[in-house]
Amino acid sequence: MDKYKDLPDQIWTTRISRVNAEKRLIDKESFYQGINIYYSCLTIIWSILALVNNDEKLSLLTVFMTISLLAVILYLNGQKYLEHAREYRKNYTELHRLEFDLKRVSDDDIDAIRRIYTKYCDLLDSSSNHISFDYYRTVYGSSGAYREKRWGNVVVLYYWNVIWRWLLKVCIIILPIALYVLCEVL
Repeated sequence: MDKYKDLPDQIWTTRISRVNAEKRLIDKESFYQGINIYYSCLTIIWSILALVNNDEKLSLLTVFMTISLLAVILYLNGQKYLEHAREYRKNYTELHRLEFDLKRVSDDDIDAIRRIYTKYCDLLDSSSNHISFDYYRTVYGSSGAYREKRWGNVVVLYYWNVIWRWLLKVCIIILPIALYVLCEVL
C-alpha cells in the first residue's frame, strides 16, 4: 500500500497542471488572435500612409509585414491551441473522476487502488503532457504542506517563466512600432 500513498497527490497535481495547461493555451490563442488583429491594423494604416506620402521605405516595410503576417497566421492556425486545450479539459475531467473514485475506496482495497492507478497511467498516456510551467503554476497556486514541500524547488523557475513570457509579449507588441521608427530613421 505504501507504493500508492502518493497517488492522491499525483492525480491532483496532474489534474491541476492540465487545468493550467488548458488555461495557458486558451490565453495563448486569445493573445495571438489579438496580435494578428493589431498587426493587420498597423499594416493597413502604414500601407495607406505609404501610399499617401509616397514613402518607399514604409511601403517596403508594409510588404514585409504583410508577408510575415500571412506566414505567422498560417503557422499559428496550424498549432490548434484550442483543440489541444479541449483535449486537456477531457483529460483533467477524467482525472477528477479518478480523484472521486479514490476517495470512495478504503485503504485496504488494494485491487481497487491498483485499478485506479492503472486508469491514471492510461490517462497520462492518452494525452500529451503539460509543460513544466503548468506544474510550476500548480505549485504556485497551491497552499499548505503541498506548497511548502515543493515551492523551494520551483520558485526561481516559476518567476523566470513568468518574466520571460511577459517580456516576449511586450516585445511582440513593440516590434512593429520599433520597425516603423527604424524605417523612418534610416
